[in-house]
Amino acid sequence: MPMEAAGSPDDGIGHPTAAASGEHRGPILASDGHGHDVVDCAVCGFAHLSPRPTAAELAAYYTRSFYETHSPPDWAEKEAAEQAYWSIEHADRLSAFAELLGRPTGRLLDIGAGAGWLLAAAAARGWEVLGIEPSEAMCARARSRAPVLRGAFPDVDLREHAPFDAVHLKLVLEHVPDPDAFLAAVRAVLRPGGAICVETPNDFNPLQLAARRALAKPAWWVVHPVHVNYFTTESLTRLLDRSGFAPVLREATFPMEFFLLQGIDYVGDDPVGRRCHAQRMALEQQLETAGLGGLRRAFGRWLAAHGIGRESVVYALRANGRPS
Repeated sequence: MPMEAAGSPDDGIGHPTAAASGEHRGPILASDGHGHDVVDCAVCGFAHLSPRPTAAELAAYYTRSFYETHSPPDWAEKEAAEQAYWSIEHADRLSAFAELLGRPTGRLLDIGAGAGWLLAAAAARGWEVLGIEPSEAMCARARSRAPVLRGAFPDVDLREHAPFDAVHLKLVLEHVPDPDAFLAAVRAVLRPGGAICVETPNDFNPLQLAARRALAKPAWWVVHPVHVNYFTTESLTRLLDRSGFAPVLREATFPMEFFLLQGIDYVGDDPVGRRCHAQRMALEQQLETAGLGGLRRAFGRWLAAHGIGRESVVYALRANGRPS
């Protein structure tokens, strides 16, 4: 089912006016004031920009502009300095893959590999790894840590590498023009019974909308052309299911909206945002140090069950038979 429209025309939250663009139609959840709407598309089953950027526009943007214009200048250095924290996530992902596959290692493909940190962690555990990264700058960094092909999936030739036992997609599907076709291509390079992990922003979730109302702000998470698609845990699960995957585990990341609802407004304020992120990292690292990693993971599953959390994380297996 599509998401419920976010509000009325007068509340600044969005309105249920039907919108149509080609075959895409549904209520408008938000507008950015520059002619870009987010439509809760009844055809696609998830929300997306209307009109959508073309595949050519997106390819050019991600090759040379995404990290250079959308991310802070010290993004890569910041990520490197935070590896003690991100290593917790890497361990979670690799442990989940091993459990789903029934063996400790296999052949892993990371699409949108960034600077290659997950690949390096997987290789250290004995995985055979390969990454794909469209950004020229990030690809150069990643290649110092693991084998990475520069380009956009599915255009990169993987015939010499497929099939893979596991595919990792962190913060990728929100950027692609056709998630259905993208996942069909992923399924084609994943062996039967192989595992996939998909992480997307959990947008228009209840905490996000509550914070928006409390702060009387526009939908700050709507960013053209950076985010084309806007998923929830439910819509992401449905997409995977109809694409020939069997979802088996759903988690969510720490709800950064908690800070907003406490009156700590980080929207558009990078120093405040970094302090909030540092507090979130400290909490999760302290839980690990105290031997409460299981509690942390259980909290993530509880968040997903209630449709909240800043990002949705869904693990699924490549199902037998044809996609629906």
